[in-house]
Amino acid sequence: MINNLQWKIGGEAGYGIMSAGEIFGKACSKAGLYAFAPNDSPSLSRGGSNTFTIRIHEKPIAAYLSKSNLLVALNQETVQLYKKELTEKSGIIYDESIQLNQDDFKNTNLFPVPLNKFAQEYGEAAVMRNTVALGASFGLLKLDFKFLEEVIKEIFAQKPQVIEPNLKAAQAGYDFFKEKEFNFKLEPKESKNHLFLSGNHALALGAIKAGLKFAPIYPITPINPLLAYLAQKSKDYNFIVETPEDEISGILMAIGGSHAGVRTMVATSGAGFSLMTESLSLAGITETPLVILYGQRAGPATGMPTKTEQSDLLFINHAAHGEFPRIIVAPGDIQECYHETLRAFQLAEKYQLPVFVLTDKYLNESIQTTQLKSDIQTKKESFASELSPDFKRYAFTSTGISPRSIPGQENGLFDANSDEHDEYGYSSADPDIRVKMVKKRFQKLETLQPELPQPVLYGDSKARTTIISWGSTKGAILEAMEKFQGVNFLQIQYLAPFPDIIQLIQNKKIIVIENNKTGQLAELIKQHALIKPDFKINKYDGFQFTADEIEEGLKKCL
Repeated sequence: MINNLQWKIGGEAGYGIMSAGEIFGKACSKAGLYAFAPNDSPSLSRGGSNTFTIRIHEKPIAAYLSKSNLLVALNQETVQLYKKELTEKSGIIYDESIQLNQDDFKNTNLFPVPLNKFAQEYGEAAVMRNTVALGASFGLLKLDFKFLEEVIKEIFAQKPQVIEPNLKAAQAGYDFFKEKEFNFKLEPKESKNHLFLSGNHALALGAIKAGLKFAPIYPITPINPLLAYLAQKSKDYNFIVETPEDEISGILMAIGGSHAGVRTMVATSGAGFSLMTESLSLAGITETPLVILYGQRAGPATGMPTKTEQSDLLFINHAAHGEFPRIIVAPGDIQECYHETLRAFQLAEKYQLPVFVLTDKYLNESIQTTQLKSDIQTKKESFASELSPDFKRYAFTSTGISPRSIPGQENGLFDANSDEHDEYGYSSADPDIRVKMVKKRFQKLETLQPELPQPVLYGDSKARTTIISWGSTKGAILEAMEKFQGVNFLQIQYLAPFPDIIQLIQNKKIIVIENNKTGQLAELIKQHALIKPDFKINKYDGFQFTADEIEEGLKKCL
């Protein structure tokens, strides 16, 4: 089989398993192929079993499969743990010191290689084995060594002294298997200068492109790589990254920065956001722009902090006391992470409200071959330039959008007040003013509706069965859907305000697919469209759906 492979490497945590996987994916991307890797790292620094799975194809992909074709085992435990997850005619690359009996692997090819010997010859054995294994994989798969060489040089550009030993180790592994036959091969395609990056990096790049100036973020899984990347790039792009003492301080600092006139955001997950809810309400009543990147993980409480889930949709849809408008967008892939983060800053500033970019651990940490393109303009919404002495920060308008001033601006003084207030910001308990202010704030949702993208329908619009989902299930659904006729897929990106989907789904057999127990999108569909889904496919074991799992689920519904 050519250009259709799932590769897995496993070994003890702390010995470069993740790095090896990323190098493999980058090298394949340079060869013009598409790579997708669900980064499912355990909560381990050292010891225990760690793996990295990556899927390679000649067409764009955004999902992985339940079984792999080639397993690289850096220790005996990896073989025992994952031999059942191999397809027929698969292969295992392992050190020759590991004793395996071919009779125990009737449908699997065994490829022993002197990993430790080559590693000791060219460097430190424990950390160089993965480099030898990378070379061995490329040799066995018959993909030109130059792609691996190019990535190794890039990865170690800041440590030139280790480039040559790594290249020699990789070359030794490559030469050992370059004449060996295997059922799977990789052939280069025309290079398209694609990027190989994670959802966290795409979110960060979208924020930077949008003009981010202040990011007070308290560390939490799964947004820590985003925080680290922003800190790394802050000087290059002239913005400030602050690590506050807690999440409450973080969101209040962000609200303060936005009040001062700069684009700000926070990034968090369930436990961290739970602390932010009172302050979110402050942003709502003061009409302060705020972008919140929210990466879901398996809860409740600490739950499974390194596992994924889509269980917080209803929570953030109603979080914080009182009623105020908000926008929730759930990107479905890494390209959308970039694109919708860009749009989130535009919407937050223009309509002066909180905007959530809702992802999950799977999407945040998965790595994919992609291109970052966007037609979103990064135009900064202008503040009122000439203010009269009678400036009304919360003036009643037909759109619900009132003029903003920058602190210190002539005639721009107003009371930024957490109490209900009049047009000047002064506290008011007048019932007429209260009603007008609530209506004013919610008028924004009607004003912004034409600007929000509508749900995307994939497949035949006349299909009798419609799959509905949101967020990171997109890639697996699109792939599984190809196996069926008469089925389409409705991806709902903007979940608040909830779109009008009645015309798209009425008189259809409805299947809602979600990575949670209770079917939270299904509840929103019943609430807003008054349609009860015919079937729900749910998963909540800490892992995202694979394409073949969704295929099996659909077979039971159709």
